[in-house]
Amino acid sequence: MQFTLLTLELFAHLYQDISEFRFTFDLPIADLSSLDDKADTLHTSLAIEELTELAEADCKTEQADAIIDTVYVLMGRLVHRGDDSVKANIGISYIIELLLHVAKNRGVEFLPCWDEVHSSNMSKVCRSEQEFIETQAFYAKQNVELEAVKKGDYIIAKCAKDIEMQGKTVRKGKVLKSVYYRPADLESLTQ
Repeated sequence: MQFTLLTLELFAHLYQDISEFRFTFDLPIADLSSLDDKADTLHTSLAIEELTELAEADCKTEQADAIIDTVYVLMGRLVHRGDDSVKANIGISYIIELLLHVAKNRGVEFLPCWDEVHSSNMSKVCRSEQEFIETQAFYAKQNVELEAVKKGDYIIAKCAKDIEMQGKTVRKGKVLKSVYYRPADLESLTQ
């Protein structure tokens, strides 16, 4: 099968970003032993959720968001499995190729949108000890105790114990966003 939009270079870019994300957030990489029914159900339900958002999108920004998020989930599955080439899992690669065509047909520049979403996702972690201290102080005001987990160049702020926060139970070990987290700005890229 010949892909026209999912080039080897684009695949390598996406794979590297998702590998960085999964490594940073302690998610499995190239680990078929952890790809059980629970993981399979999670990947599938996330992909369905994002495709449903695409079907219900009212504007180009929402379409771009749903397309990027769906590809993020699908690439996550490939990285989880260790399928590090386009041909390693032709079924998922084909779905990504289709989504790239949908983006093109909708006038969405895929790669700038992808890069923006990935940058936003990575802004959830602290990039320095000082940033962790500021994040820790922010959550302390909400009576949430954090623990710092060093991961590569980042510090992950994790909830140190189960706690009620804004009417929800936040479980010990949950990653909490840095005070410098910034949501993806896809609107400026889709106008």
